[in-house]
Amino acid sequence: MAADGPKVLLIAENRMGVSLLEARLNKWACEVHFVSSCKAATAFIGNERVDVVLSQFRLRDGSSYPLAALLIGSNTTLVYSYPVETGCWWLPAVTNGQSCWGSLAMGPSEFIAFLDDILEEIKCRQIASHERRDIIQSDSEIDH
Repeated sequence: MAADGPKVLLIAENRMGVSLLEARLNKWACEVHFVSSCKAATAFIGNERVDVVLSQFRLRDGSSYPLAALLIGSNTTLVYSYPVETGCWWLPAVTNGQSCWGSLAMGPSEFIAFLDDILEEIKCRQIASHERRDIIQSDSEIDH
């Protein structure tokens, strides 16, 4: 897990089902967390800042649909996976804290491009935030 990378929550019943996705996130130096239920996801989101949530739409303990309401107004992006015969569709629900439910579903290759763009945006935001913090810190050191 990377300390300064984007924080990503993976929600799936089985960690093996998201292992390729987790490997891609690790290449981006993401801090990846995994939970297997809606209840655990809700608790995690209530206690932690998360940049990206990738969730199966249906889990054993119910639909993960209510998670979107928890993330509106944050900087978080939420995308659901929905199984189909040949794999899955990716359904964007929240992008940077704004509801985008009803956006076009994405196939696997479209989703990877979307994910890469989101992670790049988060990295840029984090770099800018660190630079602002450094400037503020150096300004306060000069004042003292």
